[in-house]
Amino acid sequence: MDISSWWRRVRRRGLDREQAAVEITAAFRSGTAVDEDDLLRTRGERVYDEMLTDAQVQSALTTKKFGILDADWQVVPDGEDEPSQQAAELVRFALGQLRGSVTRILLNALDALAHGYSVQEINYSLCEQDPWRGRVIWQSIKSKPPRLFRLEIDEYRNLKSLYLRMPGGQEQPLPAEKFVLYAYNSRYESPYGRSDLRSAYKHWWAKQLLLKFWLLSLEKFGAPTVKGVVPRHVPEEERRELLRVLDRIQQETAVVLPEDVQIELMEGRSPIGAAYLQAVQFHNREIARAILGQTLATDEGMRTGSLALGRVHYRVMQLYFRALRRDLAEQVMEEQLFRRLVELNFAGAKVPRFVWVEREEAEDG
Repeated sequence: MDISSWWRRVRRRGLDREQAAVEITAAFRSGTAVDEDDLLRTRGERVYDEMLTDAQVQSALTTKKFGILDADWQVVPDGEDEPSQQAAELVRFALGQLRGSVTRILLNALDALAHGYSVQEINYSLCEQDPWRGRVIWQSIKSKPPRLFRLEIDEYRNLKSLYLRMPGGQEQPLPAEKFVLYAYNSRYESPYGRSDLRSAYKHWWAKQLLLKFWLLSLEKFGAPTVKGVVPRHVPEEERRELLRVLDRIQQETAVVLPEDVQIELMEGRSPIGAAYLQAVQFHNREIARAILGQTLATDEGMRTGSLALGRVHYRVMQLYFRALRRDLAEQVMEEQLFRRLVELNFAGAKVPRFVWVEREEAEDG
C-alpha cells in the first residue's frame, strides 16, 4: 500500500488529531481548568493543610514520600549515537551543578500527594565551565504553592499557560514551559490531579469529632464521683458542710472527717474512653489505608498477625512505591526537565532516561 495515500485517508477521517473534547460544560470558561475536587469547592483550599496537622495523616504521607525516594537512580542515554550520549552527559553535569538536589526536586513534586498537583519553577543559566561552556543548564528548580496559580487549558485539557494570582485580583501570565507540573492520580487528563487526602477526609473528620467528645467525656467522667455516707441523725447544716468538703476534695491533699462519716469513690465498671479509643484507632487505620494502601506500617502494637500477613502488606506498599517512582521518572524528570534541556542544547538527540535502581527483596531462609 502506498503510504502517502494511506496517510491522506487517515487525515480525511481525522484520525491524526484529537476529537473528543473533555471541557464541554458551562463551567469551562476562558480556558480555565476546573478542579473536580468537590471537597475543595465546599470546604476551601485550606482543608488539606488543616488535615496535614493530624499526626496520623502526616505520618502516613511522610512514610509514603520517603518510601518512594528510598531507591538509587541513574541517568541513562536512550541511544547509542553521539548526540544522545552527549545529551545524557550534559544532564548528569547539569544535575550536579544544580542549586539543590534531585531528592529535593522529587520530594517537592510529591507535595501532589496531599494537594493533587505540585508546581515547580525552572530557572536556567548559561554554563561557564568546560566542556559545556555556553550550554544552557539549570540554575535552580524551586517549589511554588500550587494554589497561587490559575491553569489555562484547551478543551482537550492540554496546558497552555499559567497565571500567577496577584494582590488586588490581578493575574500575571507565565509560560507553561518554564514550570514543572506534576498531577498525581489524575483522571481524564485533569491538570489538578486528585489528593490522597480526599479518600481519607471522612475518617479524619470523624476522628476530630471523636476526639472532641472524648475530651468532654474525660472532663465529665474522668475523675470518679465522690460519695459521702452520713448517719440519718446528722443535721442538715452539717450535711451541707460535708457536701462543700466533697466539692473541694479534688484539689485538697487531705481532709479531716468524723469517724462516723464515710467517703467512697464511685467509678465506672469499664475504663473511661475505651469505646472512643477503639473508634479513633479504627479511623487511624482507614486513614493509613487510604494513603498507603495498607495498615501494618503505621499500626504497631494495635494488632498482631503472622509474618506472612506482614509480608503481604509490605509488598502492597512496595507496589504503590514502584508505580509512583516510574511516574515521577517519566512525567517529571524525563518529559519535562530532561526533554526541555535537551531541546535547548541539541538537535536530534534522544531524551535521556531517569532509571530507578530497585532493591532486591530479601527472602528469609
